[in-house]
Amino acid sequence: MQRFVPKFKETITDMNNEYRNLLRAFKVKDTRVEYLNTFEQALALNCNFPLWENERYFRITNKYPLPEEGYTSLKKFKLYLMLYFYVMRDAGLLNREAEMAEQDWNRRTDAFGGSA
Repeated sequence: MQRFVPKFKETITDMNNEYRNLLRAFKVKDTRVEYLNTFEQALALNCNFPLWENERYFRITNKYPLPEEGYTSLKKFKLYLMLYFYVMRDAGLLNREAEMAEQDWNRRTDAFGGSA
């Protein structure tokens, strides 16, 4: 009987590289939606929960959806960078606690207030 041995797939490096690309794009105000979408795919591979079912992700992306292609506003691009930071922190990808107290998040919801 032959046993299946899973292979390690390096996905953290891809996520880190794509996040650096997002920061460079933000720095020069290049707000292409494809950059955000590419990072999300890399992020999803590294989360310990389904990204698209995450309550925080679901709430923000429904309230502030991105266009299918092209560009988004600089304000919305920054909002998504903030969202990704919190998702990475929740998933323990930033060498910090993987969970954030509910009251702590509620104090930060004002960062996502207003129109994007």
